Amino acid sequence: MKKIAYTSSKVLFYIYSALYLFIMIFSILSYFEYKFGIQIPFIEVIENRPKIKVPILGLRINIPLNYSILIMWSAMSYYAIYFYSFKEFLKVFVKKNMFETKSLKRLQFFLILNVIPLIYIIILTVSFLISGSAFRLEDDYFIVLAHLVIAFLIYLYLDVLKKGKHIQEENELTI
Repeated sequence: MKKIAYTSSKVLFYIYSALYLFIMIFSILSYFEYKFGIQIPFIEVIENRPKIKVPILGLRINIPLNYSILIMWSAMSYYAIYFYSFKEFLKVFVKKNMFETKSLKRLQFFLILNVIPLIYIIILTVSFLISGSAFRLEDDYFIVLAHLVIAFLIYLYLDVLKKGKHIQEENELTI
């Protein structure tokens, strides 16, 4: 079961990375088609809005030509790092020796990645409060809640691993 989880996380990472690279490259190319009128496959400009057609999945992705694209790129980059870290997190379970310093560092990094959305949502909420606009509980808040639950579980697991590493070191010294 551990190998299945690790293998599926690898597959998820590679699929997401391929989609990420496709969108990143074609969003840049969509700017060139919009600005210079160059015909590029999988891109069409309708009413001055570029759209990318993802051929296998049948998705149509609207590409904003303002600062929003930077937010989209940063979010996609975050999740590329997140899925890589998730793959490395599950790699800990497949290895023979779990109580290694490298494994603990991987888990700590994954824990930090799960806390970052909390910082994002605090900044978003404060910006809504400062601007005076009402904020609604949307998908952003649910995703942050899911990340916080994962962070809490990882924190508990990390604590168990630290104690296991300490016991293993004491055991090696008593021989």
